[in-house]
Amino acid sequence: MEQIQNQINELQKRMNEKDNQINELQKRMDEKDKQIKELQQNLFNIIQNNYNNNIDNYNNNQNTKPEKEKKAENFLESFLNENQNEKENEKLISIEEIINLINQFPKNEKIQENGCFILEKISTKNEEIQKLKGIEIAKYQGILFILKAINNFPNNQIIQEKSISILANIAFDSQNQIEIKEMKGIEPIIKSIINFPNNRDIQFQGIRCLNNLALNNENQIEIRELKGIKPIINAMNNFSKDINIQSESCDSLFNISHNEKNKNKIKELNGIEPIIQSMINFPNDEYIQNSGCKVLTNISINDENKIQIKELNGIEPIIQSMINFPNNRDIQFNGCEALINISINKENKIQIRELNGIEPIIQSMINFPNDEDIQNSGCKVLSNISINDENKIQIKELNGIEPIIQSMINFPNNRDIQFNGCEALTNISINKENKIQIKELNGIEPIIKSMINFPNDKDIQNSGCKVLSNISINDENKIQIRELNGIEPIIQSMINFPNDRDIQFNGCEALTNLSFNKENRIKIEELNGIEIIIINLTKSVFYTQEIYYNICKALSNFSLDEENKIKIRELDGISQIRNAMNSWYENEEIQKFGLKTVYNLSTDKDNAYYLKNINGIEPVIKAMINFSNNEQIQEKAFEALFNFSKNSMNLDKILELNGIEMIIKAMINFSKNQNIQNQGCGFLSIISNDKFKKIKILELNGIEMIIKAMINFPTNKNIQNQGFKVLMNILDNKEIKSTIKKINGIEAIIQSMINFTKNYNIQNKGLEILSILSNDNEIKNAIKELNGIEVIIQAMINFSTNENIQNKGFEILSNISNDNEIKIQIGEINGIETIIKAIINFPTNQNIQIKAFESLSNLIDNKENKNKIIQLNRIEIIIKTMNNFPNSELIQKFGCLILYHISLNKENKMEIRRSKGNECIKQALKRFPKNQEIQNFGKKTLKNI
Repeated sequence: MEQIQNQINELQKRMNEKDNQINELQKRMDEKDKQIKELQQNLFNIIQNNYNNNIDNYNNNQNTKPEKEKKAENFLESFLNENQNEKENEKLISIEEIINLINQFPKNEKIQENGCFILEKISTKNEEIQKLKGIEIAKYQGILFILKAINNFPNNQIIQEKSISILANIAFDSQNQIEIKEMKGIEPIIKSIINFPNNRDIQFQGIRCLNNLALNNENQIEIRELKGIKPIINAMNNFSKDINIQSESCDSLFNISHNEKNKNKIKELNGIEPIIQSMINFPNDEYIQNSGCKVLTNISINDENKIQIKELNGIEPIIQSMINFPNNRDIQFNGCEALINISINKENKIQIRELNGIEPIIQSMINFPNDEDIQNSGCKVLSNISINDENKIQIKELNGIEPIIQSMINFPNNRDIQFNGCEALTNISINKENKIQIKELNGIEPIIKSMINFPNDKDIQNSGCKVLSNISINDENKIQIRELNGIEPIIQSMINFPNDRDIQFNGCEALTNLSFNKENRIKIEELNGIEIIIINLTKSVFYTQEIYYNICKALSNFSLDEENKIKIRELDGISQIRNAMNSWYENEEIQKFGLKTVYNLSTDKDNAYYLKNINGIEPVIKAMINFSNNEQIQEKAFEALFNFSKNSMNLDKILELNGIEMIIKAMINFSKNQNIQNQGCGFLSIISNDKFKKIKILELNGIEMIIKAMINFPTNKNIQNQGFKVLMNILDNKEIKSTIKKINGIEAIIQSMINFTKNYNIQNKGLEILSILSNDNEIKNAIKELNGIEVIIQAMINFSTNENIQNKGFEILSNISNDNEIKIQIGEINGIETIIKAIINFPTNQNIQIKAFESLSNLIDNKENKNKIIQLNRIEIIIKTMNNFPNSELIQKFGCLILYHISLNKENKMEIRRSKGNECIKQALKRFPKNQEIQNFGKKTLKNI
């Protein structure tokens, strides 16, 4: 180990020495650069002095050297002879000689004119030769002398045109671009364009020269400062039909507009319109179309320019250009680039669609599938325009989703394509049908791969989370995202960027949507996704409504699973839900999902207790108060309170917070909402056991709402059951009978029994309530009018072997059967048969026997009923029951009364004697000597038989 460490130290020492050597070398290079610049400046000064001396010598010797000057003029003229071969001419004279002649005779207009003419001709070749000639001209200081010629002869249009043409040719070279600026050569070029607005050649060469010079960033600034943009625009307006001027102008404005201030200047000088007009005037010229698209791309970065391009109808020629030249790669690329900037504006998105501009964008991507730049631009512009809903639909209809996906598949390592592809799919996938098509086109996998391939790219991670969030709303997509291992990169993204608000928000939203699928919830839990959501998103830096909305929504899903209920509590997720509901008590969505989560969590006994301890009931009640007219929130709050109310301590807390008022108020406000009524009835059934709570329910018209719920939802078994339970609990209140009658309570009870004839609980509770209420004459009449007698008898028939039903049925019959109309009705609906059957089925149940006998005693004074009892031939059952309960004063009393009425019929006298009824009556008379009714009816019966 020590040897290795020594080697490392030695290696480090050598590296430090190398670094020192590099630094020293850099220092020397800097010094050399400084020396070179000083030499260049000295050389320039020398040339300038020589030039000035030449002018002085020319002035001094103008009269003494006419022959030399004349010879120079003749020489240049002979060179310009059109009959001479161009290649031969170049052999006869060199660039250096021409420049020397221009230098020697700076004031000789003819020499300057012809010299410039020759240099322009030599330098106007193909681009490669132009560059070489330009370097050579610059080498012999030709730039300086050409600029002097422009300045010395401002009115000579030939010198102006040829000089500027030379500068345009040599300005292809980047070094020459710098030298022309440093020699203050841009200003005379601009002046020449301004001074000769009608000279087509000067306009063309001047703009061409500025075009080349503007390839240099500093020159772009200089052109603006020297007011060189305006003459270019003027030339476009003045020569609108000149294809070459239009072409060079568009190109020069493209180069100039790389500068931000220049973009604004072009707009200020009304330069956008001639660019658009140029594209309109020359629709078949590929070069102008391409240049127009390029310059519009640059200037449309400015927001105001976007608007003006639309107002000047500039979007249409861009689209038309792409349609006309589908195979021109540059036009397709620059067209897309222009539309990218333009489409940021809302109205422009619409106009692009209205001008059928979406199709050529898609076609461009299809035609150039292997061109990374076009694919990227296509994705980006589709991303922009797909924010508009109608555009989303049209992109799908034009099969535009597929090339985006294909682009991402073809260029998995191109960061920009992956980002813009995700962004485009994010917008497009908001549309329901598009979500499905993305899946069908296998678009989910490249999104997931993009996140995997660029784990440290914040933008791609955020876009990936967003698009997966959108498409995961679709149920089938939820499954496929899991099957393609798409849950892991979402969670990993949230882990890698814990402090990025957007990633946390969109990641959580994606996991929330995915968690509607149970298997996804399991997978997310396995990957510690719940922990990430709670811990990452509950940082103080993310304490915003949007973030907490997502937390509430996510946990409302995860809390559906039993194992997660405990985990959420352990991760302090319950406290976070409470905090969210308390902090944003006016946010409807937070309250809605917060309540849903509280409801799910509170099904766990420990969670319900924990919620009470951290004051988790308060936000539930508060939500009901703040959103008293919001049906969904009331519904969720009811569900949560119902769970809480199962614990007596929680119940007291709910009441302390005026929970009863809010529950009844919600039942009043949403009387047609079955869930609210169901939960409300359930809650009131729990609290109605308490004496003081009963009073509260009555004071708040809670009984009225119970009855109304039973009437509105007659087929809801739970509402009927809970409603009956509440009514049973409060029947000991003195005022309740009249209240129930007033609010159609009897009708609700009877209708419920009709709807659930086979439901024991409803029949049992219904009979019990009616048995208590039927002592009241008005209620007795209501039962009769509402066909309640038939319902009671039917219940006794359906549950003929159930003691409770029979007992309660007889309670009612005994109460109401003394009414003549009711007597008739009972007889007509098999009531007597039902009573007899109960006597037979429960021979040892004294209470049933008493009530049955009492009912028969009430009914038997009706002739038809008496005949029916006789026809049923059940006299022996009466006597047998009296013998079974010899010590029951009531059975003996009612028995004697029944036998008396039967004995009035001649045929029955013998049956009574045969069944030893006379002995039974004698025993009753003996046992109950003080009971006048037994004595009276017993003796009368014995006398009759």
